[in-house]
Amino acid sequence: MFGKELEYTIILDRKLANNNQGQSRHWSSSHKERQAWATAVRDGWIKDWQGVEWHPEDFWECGPDPDKRIGLVVTRHLGKRERLWDSDSVLRGNAKQCIDALIAAGMATDDSPLFIDWTIGMQDDSNRKAGPFTTIEVYS
Repeated sequence: MFGKELEYTIILDRKLANNNQGQSRHWSSSHKERQAWATAVRDGWIKDWQGVEWHPEDFWECGPDPDKRIGLVVTRHLGKRERLWDSDSVLRGNAKQCIDALIAAGMATDDSPLFIDWTIGMQDDSNRKAGPFTTIEVYS
């Protein structure tokens, strides 16, 4: 995608929520959401470009260079009775806390443009029986 190669895919058993009601200005709700994503990252799994599956702790310990500039495709995989959102809503809501939890785990040094060049939000309704869940494809 965009001339970059897929490095690995992160699979998280947590759904993206668009928080249409708005996020609180108080930091505690955002902090709780970030903690929930951190748990999902810890319990998730990673598939590298060769198809090898990794536990996140092992992967971050010996895996990618956090200083490498990357691009992200964040995909919301729908579950039963969930509807597709408008395309401009995919990265709203708790996607920020998801990416922040991945930064804390070691995906990148931080989420500034120096390290994350671009982020695209997608939706997939083709496997509703397995959903809802979230995947993050990391390109370098």
